[in-house]
Amino acid sequence: MKIKASSINNLTDARYFAAWNVEWLGFSLQAGSSNYTRPQDVKEIKEWLVGPKIVGEFGIGQSAEEIKTSVELLNLDAVQLNMFTENEIAKNLEGLTVIKEWITEDLSYLETFAKQCKEMSSVVDYFYLNLEKSGISWKALRKDKSAYEQLKSLCQEYAIIISIVCPAENLKDFLDGIQPHGISLSGGEEEKVGLKTFDDLDDIYDALEAMNLLNQEI
Repeated sequence: MKIKASSINNLTDARYFAAWNVEWLGFSLQAGSSNYTRPQDVKEIKEWLVGPKIVGEFGIGQSAEEIKTSVELLNLDAVQLNMFTENEIAKNLEGLTVIKEWITEDLSYLETFAKQCKEMSSVVDYFYLNLEKSGISWKALRKDKSAYEQLKSLCQEYAIIISIVCPAENLKDFLDGIQPHGISLSGGEEEKVGLKTFDDLDDIYDALEAMNLLNQEI
C-alpha cells in the first residue's frame, strides 16, 4: 500500500510519517497557501529523515521553470501539480515524477476526472483524487452506485491516490472495494513545537497493519 503524507509543515509530522515508512512526504511550496513551507525549512526537515520520497506541492501560477528550480534546489523526488495547473506545464516536466491533484465538489464530477486521467496519462505518473477536501465520505461514495463503480474502474486503469473521509473501522471496506494505488493522509498544526497527538492517524495505521498492507503493493 502506497501512502502519501500531504501538506507537511513541521518536523513532528514529518518524523511521524517517516517512522511509518510512507512512500511520499509532500510539502506545499506555493507561497501564501495555508500549509506553505519555506524551502529552507524543507531542507532542514529533510536532514532528519530517511526513507520517504520528497514531493513538492505546487499551486496554480507556478511555472515549469519555477518548479524545475525548486526540484534542483531541494533535490525533490516528485512534484504535485494543482488541478488548475495548465496541462502544458506537466508536459514540460519530462523526466520528473508528476502527481496531478484533482478536487471534486461532488461525486458527479468523477466523469470530468476520468477525462483528465485519459488526457494526461502519458505525462502524469499518479493522479491524486482529493475527496476529503470537499467533505466526501466513504459512506456517501458507497451509497452512490454509479460513482462507486466508476471510481473502482478508474483505479484499475490508472495509478490513483485517494484522500477520503473514512473512519479507521471502515478503511478495509473502502480499500477492498475501490482498490486505489494508494491513500493520502494529512497531519496538522502542532500544539506547540514538537508536541501533538496522533490518535486518529494511529487508528488508521493500526487498521492498515492489521490488513498487512503497510509497505506492500495492492
